[in-house]
Amino acid sequence: DMRGSIAISPKTSLLEIDSSDSDQVCESFGMHPKLSAAHQLYNDGDLVWFANAGVLYRPVDKSNYKKGAKSALFAHNSMQREVQRIDPDKTDVETGVLGRLSDALISQQKFSVE
Repeated sequence: DMRGSIAISPKTSLLEIDSSDSDQVCESFGMHPKLSAAHQLYNDGDLVWFANAGVLYRPVDKSNYKKGAKSALFAHNSMQREVQRIDPDKTDVETGVLGRLSDALISQQKFSVE
């Protein structure tokens, strides 16, 4: 197994996040059981999730995504890099709001975002 010690089995051990009162497609999703502190922060209203963040420039489907997408849609490292560049207001070219947030956290030398 590629995931080694971070693999979760069985899935019933996930920490549940109830999203039934949101506009998310799923009514709930799960967190790794070792993220109990983050789970509590979320439940207390002190943590937010960016769900379904993506970098599609136009609608694609299974038959045309290789030609219709500008980035590797199924590569985790590529998606991390792309989501850090998201900048809907184009306030700072090629940095993105999440990239600027990441830079600010790293500059405080208190956080790692890798």
